[in-house]
Amino acid sequence: MHKKKYFILVIPMVVTYLVFFAIDASLASASALAPAGNTTAAKEVQTKYTFIEKWGSFGTGRGQFNRPHDVAFDSTGNVYVSDRDNNRVQKFTPNGTFIKTWGSKGSKDGQFSIPYSLAIDNSDNIYVADRENSRIQKFDNNGNFIAKYGTDGKGDGQFHRPEDVRIESHTGDIYVTDTYNNRIERFDKNFTFITKWGSKGSSNGQFQLPHAIGFDSKGNVYVDELERPGVQVFDSEGKFLRKWGSVGTADGQFSLPQEHLWIDSRDHLYLVDGAPNPRVQIFDPNGNFLGKVGSPCKMSTGEGCIDPDGPGPLSLGDGQFSKPEHVAIDSEGKMYVVDRGNHRIQVFAPVINESTK
Repeated sequence: MHKKKYFILVIPMVVTYLVFFAIDASLASASALAPAGNTTAAKEVQTKYTFIEKWGSFGTGRGQFNRPHDVAFDSTGNVYVSDRDNNRVQKFTPNGTFIKTWGSKGSKDGQFSIPYSLAIDNSDNIYVADRENSRIQKFDNNGNFIAKYGTDGKGDGQFHRPEDVRIESHTGDIYVTDTYNNRIERFDKNFTFITKWGSKGSSNGQFQLPHAIGFDSKGNVYVDELERPGVQVFDSEGKFLRKWGSVGTADGQFSLPQEHLWIDSRDHLYLVDGAPNPRVQIFDPNGNFLGKVGSPCKMSTGEGCIDPDGPGPLSLGDGQFSKPEHVAIDSEGKMYVVDRGNHRIQVFAPVINESTK
């Protein structure tokens, strides 16, 4: 009788031990699959991309480009491209089907002299950094002129060859990289001047031609420069917080001149490397390298591309770049890269591991 009671008591203890052993083994297995550091397996997977489509070629026709510069999306997913040396903006469906175009060379309302970067507000109005006219122009999503802001100069609300315009989503405030005045200017949604910061130099908070700007989920401002590698980070009032980056070709280093950046909903920063090392690098908010997309390709020379995985040319050059300029992530997580030297747009999809969905 006593032996029977002892046997009954032991069974639950054994079962409990086996359950905890199974759970511990499962956790150990999951830990082994995750990358080192603070990066989760899902995050690691989502920094990998695969080429899915491209559109555009050299020319002045509809859907053709002459050194395209920036790409942006409206609330329905339509794609806008600043066709820099054709002095116009083109509008496409998400898969690259041409919709319309507007603009011509000049200084009148609705004309451009080197249209650089684009920004789109919550009402689908399009802001264009009209660089050589030292102003920002505003249009509706059909290309109808609404307003213009700025004149050439150094005063508040003036610009000298501005190269980027961006809208902070939480406040609607508009930020402009006043590139050749070496400063950042901030405006409210009505384009009333709020503040500015920066001067020419190499100290923290100074600039060597600020080129691109972006915002994380906390409203911090990330700025990269044409003539200095990496990124400087500020709060919304322009207080310097931190910086990172160095010159080189290794992962996490940069070739000069640097190009533009984008920050996604996970606060991952995508930065386009300079022409000598054409690629898009991906970082966390502290500058830790996460991944990269792209390799050199000079399709416009007629010589084809170099296949990084073997000898011989790569005739299509899918996923390869020549002088890439801008990168942007749409609402579905797809990456659009302005392949300026090849006069085309390339689109990449995030690689999702089935086990992490």
